[in-house]
Amino acid sequence: MIQIVNLYKYFQDKRILSGVNLEIETGKITTIVGRSGCGKSVLLKHIVGLLHPDEGKVLIEGEALSDMTTDELFEVRKKMGLVFQNGALFDSMSVEENIGLGLREHTKLSNAEISNKVSKLLEMVGLPGIEKYRPSELSGGMKKRVSLARALAMDPQYVLYDEPTTGLDPIMSAIIDDLILRLNNDLNITSIVVTHDMKSVYKISDRVAMLHYGIVRFNGTPDELKNTNDHVVRQFIEGNVEGPIQPVLKDGR
Repeated sequence: MIQIVNLYKYFQDKRILSGVNLEIETGKITTIVGRSGCGKSVLLKHIVGLLHPDEGKVLIEGEALSDMTTDELFEVRKKMGLVFQNGALFDSMSVEENIGLGLREHTKLSNAEISNKVSKLLEMVGLPGIEKYRPSELSGGMKKRVSLARALAMDPQYVLYDEPTTGLDPIMSAIIDDLILRLNNDLNITSIVVTHDMKSVYKISDRVAMLHYGIVRFNGTPDELKNTNDHVVRQFIEGNVEGPIQPVLKDGR
């Protein structure tokens, strides 16, 4: 289980997270929603240890990341895969080199074994035979799937997705959603998905958390989200202009 306990984060005098408390259940898909700039991606970076809390803790299997040595943190990160919003593929590398990077750096697998695993991962995400392509030759949806294959290469226990369907057409978005669902079930992993796509939220989520003004305003199932009486949450999920959420967040939050 991943636990976020009373997490605060400031950037200079701007408060981004204001005491976030959240538990990520093992084997489930948890989606995190909220307005742009509310701290969703910042929270992801705390979970992988790229940012450190000003107050509070992130615990992975009961161990606080902030209490770990650098070597211990690296070992925990090997259990995690991160799918970046724009893919974050290395332009100078082929698809095979991108996916196999972690395997080359952190395992003793031979080049042939790495190539074989990369081929299997590409088949898993529906892109067989593109090992020699460069990122510049891929569509947006293909880049997302290659990024997902790379995230799975180290056989992670946890996979974190940052806006996996942003910029994709409805059909490709549905394909990505189906992949997230299938891989979570087939590989028995725990998934955390940051998204604005409410259609995806209802399709893939076991649990949904909404961040608002740096705290968890809602935490529940998709059905509970649909039926909530919280006016702030309802305005967000329905995309209404009128309501308690103002166009600009107050107090710099």
